[in-house]
Amino acid sequence: MKTLMLAGACFMLLGAPALACRGTAEYPEVAAQLAKLELHAEEKEALTKRLEEGDALHRKGHNLDDAEARKLSLKILDEIKVEIAR
Repeated sequence: MKTLMLAGACFMLLGAPALACRGTAEYPEVAAQLAKLELHAEEKEALTKRLEEGDALHRKGHNLDDAEARKLSLKILDEIKVEIAR
């Protein structure tokens, strides 16, 4: 039982940074919002492509523990959020 509890605690401690990252939750949310928007096809395609690139960068940043990549991906995410809020 102690081993199971220790394993669970380790999982939570090691998984907490990824779970707490706003990009992990916000990229899918923004993708869903973007899919519902009525925009010109070219504009929607461009925003979707940037969102996918930002999400890929974000995942790569987590995989490589690269804070700069995650920071840049969140900047991309924020720029897209501003664009779709207009």
